[in-house]
Amino acid sequence: MPQPLRRVARLTPACLVFLAACQGGPADDGGYRAEVIRTSHGVAHITADDFGSLGYGEGYAAAEDHGCHIARGLAAARGELARYFGPGDEQRNVVSDSVVRAIGIPAQARAAFAAEDATNRDWLTGYTAGYNRYLAEQGEAAPGSWCAGEDWVRPATPEDFTGRMVLLAQTLPRMAGALAAAQPPAAASTAAVSDRLVEEAADAMALSGLGSNAWALGSERTENGRGLLLANPHYPWYGGNRFWEKHLTIPDTLDVYGAHLLGAPGVAIGFNRGVAWSHTVSDSERVVLYQLDLVPGEPTSYFLEGEPRSMTSRTVRVPVLGEDGAVTEIERTLWFSHLGPVLVMPGMPWTETTAFTARDANAENTYLLSQWRAMNLATDLDSFIEAHRRWNAMPWVNTMAASADGRALYLDNSTVGNLSEEAISLWQERLASDPRTANLYAERGMILLDGSDSRFAWVDVPGTPVPGTVPFERRPRLERRDYIFNANDSYWLTQPAAPLTGYSPLYGPEATARSLRTRMNVQLLAPDSAYGYAGEDGRFNRKEIQEALFSNRSLAAELLKDRLVDACRATPTVTVDGERRDLAAACDALAAFDGRFDEDSRGAVLFREWLSRYEYAEHFDAGSLFAEPFDAARPVTTPAGLADAARALEQLAAAVAVLEAAGLPVDAPLGAAQAAYRGDERFPVHGGNRYEGVANLQVSAAPGEPLLPADLGHPNGDLDTAPVADSRLLTASGYPIVHGSSLILTLAFEEAGPVGEALLTYSQSGDPASPWFSDQTALYRAKTWRPVHFTRESVEADLQSRQVLRGPRD
Repeated sequence: MPQPLRRVARLTPACLVFLAACQGGPADDGGYRAEVIRTSHGVAHITADDFGSLGYGEGYAAAEDHGCHIARGLAAARGELARYFGPGDEQRNVVSDSVVRAIGIPAQARAAFAAEDATNRDWLTGYTAGYNRYLAEQGEAAPGSWCAGEDWVRPATPEDFTGRMVLLAQTLPRMAGALAAAQPPAAASTAAVSDRLVEEAADAMALSGLGSNAWALGSERTENGRGLLLANPHYPWYGGNRFWEKHLTIPDTLDVYGAHLLGAPGVAIGFNRGVAWSHTVSDSERVVLYQLDLVPGEPTSYFLEGEPRSMTSRTVRVPVLGEDGAVTEIERTLWFSHLGPVLVMPGMPWTETTAFTARDANAENTYLLSQWRAMNLATDLDSFIEAHRRWNAMPWVNTMAASADGRALYLDNSTVGNLSEEAISLWQERLASDPRTANLYAERGMILLDGSDSRFAWVDVPGTPVPGTVPFERRPRLERRDYIFNANDSYWLTQPAAPLTGYSPLYGPEATARSLRTRMNVQLLAPDSAYGYAGEDGRFNRKEIQEALFSNRSLAAELLKDRLVDACRATPTVTVDGERRDLAAACDALAAFDGRFDEDSRGAVLFREWLSRYEYAEHFDAGSLFAEPFDAARPVTTPAGLADAARALEQLAAAVAVLEAAGLPVDAPLGAAQAAYRGDERFPVHGGNRYEGVANLQVSAAPGEPLLPADLGHPNGDLDTAPVADSRLLTASGYPIVHGSSLILTLAFEEAGPVGEALLTYSQSGDPASPWFSDQTALYRAKTWRPVHFTRESVEADLQSRQVLRGPRD
């Protein structure tokens, strides 16, 4: 049985008044002192006099809620997953550890911590001390919850937590399968990596498991003329890349509320008294691929400007836990060019004549904590912009911000390589002349350059913190008084009335089709929106933003459903594989479908199964799904119209067969299939996936894939996700949610200051014994928003527990 995390009893009124007497008073010995108040739903409000003590409180409170996942994240950054969890499915842990060790994440972490300024070192050291204190208090059961007493839960160092941030910033470690599989042709079979791990690298390069919506509204589109923000990151519901909510205060210095990923100090998404901000994963190319021309007969040597140059190899030893409990070491070798590691991906093999290598723009980005600290301390939009200009270190996200004085800002401050104009021109020529370059860009958005030509090297600009990356003034940026938004497409349509153009292609394409979710975001926000969520005045307030997001309207349904029903009414029976199928009931179900992905939306499952039978690429131009092609002059309304009625009915018949195989009626509501699982509790939930063009995204586990790595021993890890018939999405457990809307924050600047409401969809704690393990999941299901407590008066009024932590500084 999991052991509950230690909770602090609610203090008596006498203790609340005479806190110093109850807790021993303020630290007078130079040690740490942090007050941790928990309000409803376990939100931690941490107050301290300096960043070291603030970190002490953060680390302790985070360990209370997520000690297991934090500990596992630290093991991953040390390259020790296989040591504690075994080789993993298809050697996944061995592959991850070999790459982490070969590219030197632990060594980078040590150097990065040493290079931090004194404040950041104090913050990280305090965070580590608080985390370690919690482990020590739990003793042999540390840290409690589902990993109690495991040997991989151990005291950490500040360098460990720095390593977590270094690993977070970089993309290449996520592509571990592609790097580990890259071996010279004669040796390729000696350390074979499964095809699946290699194929996953392409998705990892695009951070495909992460996404978001973010809206920033200015004075012209809000009722009170002040700023208004929607933060809606789409992140995993399981594992270590989850958000943890917190309120951090250093009197007269810092007062910031929001959330960050587990094990990271500070606030990544949130607000203070002057500015509120959120992030979305950028469409930029943080990793650039290079093709190397090899020296004949020497597959580990390549030409650079016509001169031979040898690759280097790094052999690492990876400890691996066996089934018998013994730990053995295995060797793995990775290869490197002067640009970065050699890799292989589908269509990009290492042959006798050609190899491929990659450069990650964030490989030398060690400024994340400084970037976040400067953002947290910003007092207005100008100082917020200056925080980005000074550090220029956002690794792979866009930033949307709204200010108290009614300004709205978009930045793609993600870190990408700085190519010269000549290099960009030469790459554009390669698009026309080289099929591989053209196909990689058209199908995957990947940039492939000639690694044997020094003209494609990245250009250093003095004053840019991360060497070889684009300077701040040449990164996409737009400030408005109406609104800006992003839903993971490129910067181009950040504001449809003022498209952005003229930036490096590494920041993504211009004048190309947008996703259905991006188009739905525009429809919800546009001044002339037919939906009218902004009310008769056309100006939003906080409640109207909430209603718009949770409307769960499907743009795909609005574009296609009526045409599909018309086709079905005209031809209610079809023959598929020699069998006649009666579609009358399906026609009725679709006609009654409300076009939304609410829990009670009948026909939503059928529509999803029909739509997902088309390739996702069909969403972007005319083809078998859409009749009208994309038009760059009308990007919000095209493509549109059902293309092939006969094929649509065949796909509908197949979708009906899937529902029959699942034992679901054709008019099954979404909640009959889509659910979030928290421990042994099933929560039917609303939200759409990427196919349907619903702003409020919820994505389910792929058929046949576990909800999370089986080695975690976490509740729901063994949920049955066997595929149903030939469905792309439906499993034996329906649509079990694995990522999507996570932290959802609506923040308005009012006359008295910032006022917000929020939800953390998977709840604040990862401990199944905690009262905060699933409480907000129930709120999300019911579309019930909870207040954000930001003022001291509000925090005290909702106080659930108070603890003052004191400890010695190292």
